Amino acid sequence: MLIAPLCLIGLAGCDNMAGPSYSSTPAVQQAETGVIVGVRTVQVAGANSTAGGAIAGGLAGAVIGNQFGKGSGNALMTGAGAIGGALLGQQMANNMARPQLSRQWTVRLDGGGSVAVIQNSNNLYVGQHVRLVQDSNGAHLEPM
Repeated sequence: MLIAPLCLIGLAGCDNMAGPSYSSTPAVQQAETGVIVGVRTVQVAGANSTAGGAIAGGLAGAVIGNQFGKGSGNALMTGAGAIGGALLGQQMANNMARPQLSRQWTVRLDGGGSVAVIQNSNNLYVGQHVRLVQDSNGAHLEPM
């Protein structure tokens, strides 16, 4: 009973989406086409939220720990869950705050000019025709 929620908490920071994500609110999009003319590896700074991770982990750990024991044993388990959850949450936040390697794709636009887009994608390559999609979430490349 205890292992499943902790596994889910541990896996929460492991999501590595290759494509863009969208909100449920419709977004206005603009698209241009072009050809990838260059790629290079870049470092992208991670989010700095170690306090938020510790707080969220501590709350989750306290809720889980509160399910065990009776009387003072329950209080002990709640406290132990809160401490363990806070440590795990802080560690996960630290891992997410580390700079991550990504790719910067340079695209020569068909309408003239060029643009550089940072996107970690394994389905793009130099010489490929792509669509540059710009919306309220930023810009990303889609293979054509």
